[in-house]
Amino acid sequence: MLRTTSKLVATSVVIMFLSLSGLGADAPAPLLKRAVSLSAENRSLSDYLLAVFRNAGISGGIAIVNDRCVDVSEQFPEFKGNVQDALEKLASTGHQLRWFQAGESLVVLNTPSAPPMLRVVVREFRFSRKEALTKASSDLFDTPEASNQVRALHLDEYGPEMGFARLRQPSTPPDIVSLTNTTVLDALNKIADGHAVWLYKESRCERNVMSLNWPVR
Repeated sequence: MLRTTSKLVATSVVIMFLSLSGLGADAPAPLLKRAVSLSAENRSLSDYLLAVFRNAGISGGIAIVNDRCVDVSEQFPEFKGNVQDALEKLASTGHQLRWFQAGESLVVLNTPSAPPMLRVVVREFRFSRKEALTKASSDLFDTPEASNQVRALHLDEYGPEMGFARLRQPSTPPDIVSLTNTTVLDALNKIADGHAVWLYKESRCERNVMSLNWPVR
């Protein structure tokens, strides 16, 4: 009887191990280890980074600050590897990139730290998951803290995604997400919700200009 019980226990342990192994096999790869395969193409840095995000199926954001009025295109070679390999290769060719993972989002910057606009702490912000990403981000930049920073940095907004229209705040739960004492960057990642990618740009040429759009939704 004891031998039979031992065999049953051993069998149960093996089945449990196989089940857990199967669950692990189905789990998605960590963001930086996800596979990327890109063909050779002439693109801007922001377009290349967006291609990496799309190809790897990851969400988050990209912040590009430069001294040019327009993006400069360059020839990027064919690439096969993972997300981290792609970013490290870009960094090795002279692009000053920084990246980090925030929860389930990846953020890539071409500055030593996030631009001041994205570091602004917003005291209270609410948005609805049912509304468009563009509305949520417009409401975010309409908060008093973000609006004050826009003025302090003497930034002009351009692009159709930056409404600054004092849009009505959502009011019906349970689709409402409420954030307190959050940075603009973290709020954008919350709006992205694991499926979208935001692109923030600043250019400092004849005047300081910024834009925020959602090229992956």
